[in-house]
Amino acid sequence: MIERHEKIIFSVSFFYANNDIPYEDIRQEVLISLFKGYRHFRQECSEATWVYKVCINTCLFSLRRFSPKIKMLTLEDLPTIHFQDETDNEYKEKIEWLYALISQLKPMDKALILMWLDELSYEEIAFNMGIPRNTVASRLYRIKEKLSSRKEV
Repeated sequence: MIERHEKIIFSVSFFYANNDIPYEDIRQEVLISLFKGYRHFRQECSEATWVYKVCINTCLFSLRRFSPKIKMLTLEDLPTIHFQDETDNEYKEKIEWLYALISQLKPMDKALILMWLDELSYEEIAFNMGIPRNTVASRLYRIKEKLSSRKEV
């Protein structure tokens, strides 16, 4: 199951990692939660949807548990993405720009946009987040408006 959903586990853990909770620590917490919770998986939804829900809930819980307070970061404090292939600078700049913007979102907004970027339906996102589908739609609209209003690279 971990191998089948490695992308979900990586992306959620990666975007919730910060200076207080490094990527490896948060990923380990997610893997433990998945291991402990798998026997309770009732197959009321797809396995991928369940993995998303466990990952996001674990990350949000870890943020509350390990972060003493909310900290504001400058753009210089954000981690940078390093690419192996140096051929497409414009693409790399756009990815770095998007990563920087997503990293600045509130934890719940970050979860919504990550699931939307992974092409989950509004219904799946609503189930994962435990909120109504129309709330997902309106929040995603506001998040996309906020992101698109920022000056692109």
